[in-house]
Amino acid sequence: MAKQIAEVQFHAADNNDPLEDENLDVSVDLIDDNLYLGNLACARDEKSLQKLQITHILTIDLVPLPRTILDRANLTFKFIKLADVPKEDLITQLPDSNQFIKQAISDGGTVLVHCYFGVSRSAAVVIAYIMEKYGLCYEDAFTLVKSKRRFIGPNVGFVAQLKLFGHMGYQLNRDDPRFKQFRLKMAGQKLKQVKIIPQLFADLIKPDPGLVRERPDPIVYRCKKCRRIVASQSNIIPHLPKQVKVELAKKGIRPPPSKLTGLNCTENGQLLIEKLKSLACQIMDQPNVECEDSNELCQNNNLQDGEEGSSQVLDGYSEGNMVDASIVARADEQSCRLVWFVEPMSWMKGVTNEPHGKLHCPKCQNKIGSFSWIMGCKCPCGQKVAPAFYLVPSKVEWSNIVQNVQVTV
Repeated sequence: MAKQIAEVQFHAADNNDPLEDENLDVSVDLIDDNLYLGNLACARDEKSLQKLQITHILTIDLVPLPRTILDRANLTFKFIKLADVPKEDLITQLPDSNQFIKQAISDGGTVLVHCYFGVSRSAAVVIAYIMEKYGLCYEDAFTLVKSKRRFIGPNVGFVAQLKLFGHMGYQLNRDDPRFKQFRLKMAGQKLKQVKIIPQLFADLIKPDPGLVRERPDPIVYRCKKCRRIVASQSNIIPHLPKQVKVELAKKGIRPPPSKLTGLNCTENGQLLIEKLKSLACQIMDQPNVECEDSNELCQNNNLQDGEEGSSQVLDGYSEGNMVDASIVARADEQSCRLVWFVEPMSWMKGVTNEPHGKLHCPKCQNKIGSFSWIMGCKCPCGQKVAPAFYLVPSKVEWSNIVQNVQVTV
């Protein structure tokens, strides 16, 4: 029996019928040393596997390979169940898929990465491997892979996730606000389907920062009425104001095209972030409209015409926008302060089983914000965030003084 590597158990298809589409010819290209990118027909063709001396097969599809292939003792398999739609969670699979490829090649093997056509899913996985191996940004890695296999085309959701993967240094940084927001989007879609947050996303509900902690965060946010701590700096999900993107468009500024500058993807991403920060600083010097207490930020309508996003809109955000470009890597003076978007926390009633609601201080019950998993909320700056859990600055105050031990009830 062939060695099988997968995150979950799976059963091979029992039928030995040929491909349903008889017109699907074998298609495969050598991308890098001992690394091939191909389609399902190649993975199922014994002659092609022997000719290419394939020892490892990485399948990215909805179903695994048929038993006739999996029963071959000289092949090692890894199966990733993934549909070719922008909403699918590709990024969390990338560290394991990269490790599988690296380990196989270091052991002297030859890897075939495939999906059905070898165009989107498998191409995205190979691009991620090339990014990490050579320290490239997405654009450079895409160009390199496309030079070897001309018709690749990861969908828009995979492209956004690959870029985020590069910004995080080719690893999953769970403290990165952009990755946090990505997982919140995934959880929001699950909540819409099953009416409760699945256990897989239980870690997204953070502990109450107002309870006893050995090492309290030096920067906290308190209810103005009773001074109860409701958030810490690490709970903040900062965003750039909408005007930043508008001004960028007016001035014709676009993300600088990557030309194999020698910088790794993290450094290239930081250059863009610094430019955005600089422009945001100029904009924030202008008078802002204050956030009024009566403003209800959560919108029950889709994106308005002319707002950023794809033409297809799903709930509070476009289907291809699972990675939110408005979320910045860390809180700073240039990020919008009209509203504080935060992570969901255990003191927030209803966040695990309700699509939207109001946030009340757990001590004095004063209303201090709202939340919306599905529709999202729009900041007064014009920027939309979805899902959204926000605190209104007129109800919550910022403080950098915390007692060593504090108990609030």
